[in-house]
Amino acid sequence: MQVEVSLSFDKWRDVFEESFPDLEKYGTLYKDIHQHPELPCQESRTASLVAGHLESLGYDVQRNVGGHGVIGILRNGDGTAVLLRSELDALPMKENTGLPYASKVKQVDADGCTKWVMHGCGHDMHMASLLGAADLLRKVRDTWSGTLICVFQPNEERLLGAKAMIDDGLFDKIPMPDIVLGQHAVPTKAGTLGTRPGRVLGFLDSLSVRVYGKGTHSSTPELGIDPILMGGCIISRLQMVVAREIDFKEPCVVTCGTFHGGTDASIIPEYADLKVDIRSFNKDIQLTAVNAVKRIIKGECQAANSPRSPRIVTAASCPPIDNDEEATARFTEALHSFYGDKAAET
Repeated sequence: MQVEVSLSFDKWRDVFEESFPDLEKYGTLYKDIHQHPELPCQESRTASLVAGHLESLGYDVQRNVGGHGVIGILRNGDGTAVLLRSELDALPMKENTGLPYASKVKQVDADGCTKWVMHGCGHDMHMASLLGAADLLRKVRDTWSGTLICVFQPNEERLLGAKAMIDDGLFDKIPMPDIVLGQHAVPTKAGTLGTRPGRVLGFLDSLSVRVYGKGTHSSTPELGIDPILMGGCIISRLQMVVAREIDFKEPCVVTCGTFHGGTDASIIPEYADLKVDIRSFNKDIQLTAVNAVKRIIKGECQAANSPRSPRIVTAASCPPIDNDEEATARFTEALHSFYGDKAAET
């Protein structure tokens, strides 16, 4: 996207102020999205709302890319192609904020369980912000030239949406972007912006685990092998990975987020299921932690005399995000130039 040479940042401030979108309108849009969250792969209403809004702004819109993914393109002459990105999906969690527009939505998730749904990761804000930016840049298109590409990604929370869009021919459907700009809300002082060159988000491996026991009545535990006790020992032992096997200077977390087993208090079940996330910023640290988690799972199963080896499946694996040094420096300089005396707040 190319800006006229004579258009200083002082002029940009005037242009933006004159054409800035109606905040009440986009505040209402944000509340609507927040009040109607949808789980990964179920974002039909959200995608329809986003696509319809982009079409009303005059964008060339493509729907159902890699699932419910949406693309909006504004071609505005020769120049740089800039891709701006947001997400569509929400989280399986209950909202307890007490807000008048709080979510009261429940959906059946991929595992067949009915769950509360909430925008707890900021995707509602991301969507409203990107749609507002799309509106603003359309209004001031006489001051720039190039191509603006707005991408709304489905199924981000389970790390499969980006690949699904690429596999569905994303880069055949859009001009090849010269730069990709993404943003994420963080819990910090309102009204501030942050940039960082290099690594900003780390590695993630998510493991789905099933450990096997031998079912029996709770009155005769000696006749069975308890997978719930087995799983409990695994969870406790996993806390030692970061504390005793990882350099304290290296960020790393190991979290068991779900643990399910059994159907009744009087029955020792045949198996138990748990899910484990491993996150770090360093490839060697990540490999060490993942191997340690798998070793502990297998070792605890062997110690408990499990009748078969545990099932360990990598449900998701995500590489880190590394911001381009030069692009980040240019973007940060632009923010400082645009905000002037307020640059200390960015």
